[in-house]
Amino acid sequence: MTAMAMPIDIERRAEWLVVEGMRRYLSGYSTGDIRCWEMAWDLYSAELGSDRARKPISELSCYARALNKHAARHFCLFPYDCTKLCQDECLVTALVAVAQVGDTNTLEAIANVLVSQAGLNETVFAATEFALALQDCGLRLGTVDPDTLILDDCPLKRFGSQNRH
Repeated sequence: MTAMAMPIDIERRAEWLVVEGMRRYLSGYSTGDIRCWEMAWDLYSAELGSDRARKPISELSCYARALNKHAARHFCLFPYDCTKLCQDECLVTALVAVAQVGDTNTLEAIANVLVSQAGLNETVFAATEFALALQDCGLRLGTVDPDTLILDDCPLKRFGSQNRH
């Protein structure tokens, strides 16, 4: 996926918060270190203020938990604050973006790639609640063109341990 074909614009505030929040939360699950989750809170609190950050961070937590619990594959993630975006990060963010606009066909297509059948309802519900919480804070994600989404496994995985992200 080239930079020009990237369906998510990480330079937009809403998308950046979703990506960075997911990087921190999923890293917390991967490492077992709760400081990752605390860093997500710090980020959202700094960006939105403590009072406004409570609902979106709570819903981010539920979304990350659903993804982690029902993952159909191991997700690729870049390190915190990286300006690059990988395919899995795009899909995880696109799921929230299409939930915000109620695009159920694309929502189902992305969810079917990211999570197991048993976790579809929980994940879609969590993504939708997160999307609504962001919207309530005035954070609207950009429109995602389903034709720009590549639903295959993240191609960066083929580099294995040679090129970690």
